[in-house]
Amino acid sequence: MRLHLPTAVLRALSAGAATASTPAAWSQLDRQVNRACLTASGLRQAKIIPDKASFPDRVPVELRIVEGYNRGNVVDVKLCAYDRRTRRVTTTEGVGRLGVYRR
Repeated sequence: MRLHLPTAVLRALSAGAATASTPAAWSQLDRQVNRACLTASGLRQAKIIPDKASFPDRVPVELRIVEGYNRGNVVDVKLCAYDRRTRRVTTTEGVGRLGVYRR
């Protein structure tokens, strides 16, 4: 019976890992990150630029570029970093970075 216990444990662990990375789970994470970044940007009529970056679990960060109007009614761009572990969001000016410029 002891020989089968490690196999059962490995199967249970792998089943949990497999459900955590389903397409539905990734889609939910994507929506959560987008919503958090849009809110944190503070821009009006904000939208996520389609380019995004996800890092492996060693660096659990999602990056988004948010574009919208600032308080001066000028199109502004923010770079948003979302930490998957802590769910913290940080934004910084994105103008001039990554080849993104105001229109």
